[in-house]
Amino acid sequence: MIRFFKIILYTISIITLFNSCDNPPQMPKPSTYLRLELIEPDYVALNDNEYPFTFAYPHYATIQKLDSKDKDIKWFNLDFEKYNFVVNVSCIPLLADTSLRASVNDCYTFLKRHEKISGGIIEQEYANKDKKVYGTTFEIKGKDVVSPYQFYLTDSVKHFIRFSLNNKQIPNNDSNQVVINQIKQDLNNIINTFEWKN
Repeated sequence: MIRFFKIILYTISIITLFNSCDNPPQMPKPSTYLRLELIEPDYVALNDNEYPFTFAYPHYATIQKLDSKDKDIKWFNLDFEKYNFVVNVSCIPLLADTSLRASVNDCYTFLKRHEKISGGIIEQEYANKDKKVYGTTFEIKGKDVVSPYQFYLTDSVKHFIRFSLNNKQIPNNDSNQVVINQIKQDLNNIINTFEWKN
């Protein structure tokens, strides 16, 4: 009887050994990210009497007006809620010749905060003389950069407006690059359709 159990145990051990050789060892799977379906944008015009400008923005972004202590400075957000990104927008009136220089310098001061974590900044000037819209775009490279794209626009005389794309979560721009590219395209459309009202 004991011999019978030994034979069964021996047989089971051999079968288990051969079966384990056929299956590769289990390896841990790498981290994955939720795949987002991009939305095809329909562009709608911002034509609010509160702002001295108009532009076309994508229908899936919502405008959130923000309070300001200074009634001449306008603050609002373009919220890309589905993508977990927001664009902070500030419109500042130019009151003196030095005001334009100071506003531009503020943009560069903000960019310097990214120098340690960025993989470089691509800067490109923009000018539409017919519409009197001038500015510069800044594409900030790097996996951990919170604000991968920003720009300012001005008429050089009365108005200065700054747009800053910001991640609402801990950034991992490698995995979000498709979304960043989509929003960047939407922001470039804002630049191309931007007009001053006066």
